Amino acid sequence: MSFFTLLILLSLIIIVPIFFVMKEKSRRLQIDSTHRHKQYLASASSALSKNEQALPQSDKTDGLAIIKFNAQHPFIKYLYAEQVPEAFRAIMDDIGQQYERTHHAQITESQLFILNKLIEIRIPELIDDYLSLDPHYARTVVIDRDKSATSYSIVLEQLNSILDFGQKLNTQSQSGVVDKLLASRRYLDDVYQESAVSNDLLKLK
Repeated sequence: MSFFTLLILLSLIIIVPIFFVMKEKSRRLQIDSTHRHKQYLASASSALSKNEQALPQSDKTDGLAIIKFNAQHPFIKYLYAEQVPEAFRAIMDDIGQQYERTHHAQITESQLFILNKLIEIRIPELIDDYLSLDPHYARTVVIDRDKSATSYSIVLEQLNSILDFGQKLNTQSQSGVVDKLLASRRYLDDVYQESAVSNDLLKLK
């Protein structure tokens, strides 16, 4: 057996198992991702349905409503699209879940308007523009020499920026609810003091 033939056989022995291992790993990651996205869509639809029933009309400032996610929504379509890079979809998933956890009545109309537009229009446009590029070009060609950024890294940066914006609004909205809880406690403390009833006396024995 020649050295060249031996080299080919050794390469096949090493490369072929690695190929199948990577393929199986990719398949499992895709299944896990799809399962997670389905769970998110189901929980999003359920949560929004409950919110629509419980939220008074006065909480929808000038008709500005909470986004209704469904299978036909552009954001959700790209969340499921296999041609969208996995890193993009992971951040989009976080953005969607962050939106669901936000108390929308506790942020301003302007903030909700911007957040809605980012999710409903900006992100789908961003992903659509990216997918129009050649995949190799998008990942390898530097288009911003000052930051050595490719199309891929620029989209990734913008998605992270939107996620950060949503997280800040979520934190703000949580603070609004916390303020209500603190105000409720202060009110009860005042009631107990005015009636000369100790809080300890109200505890169940």
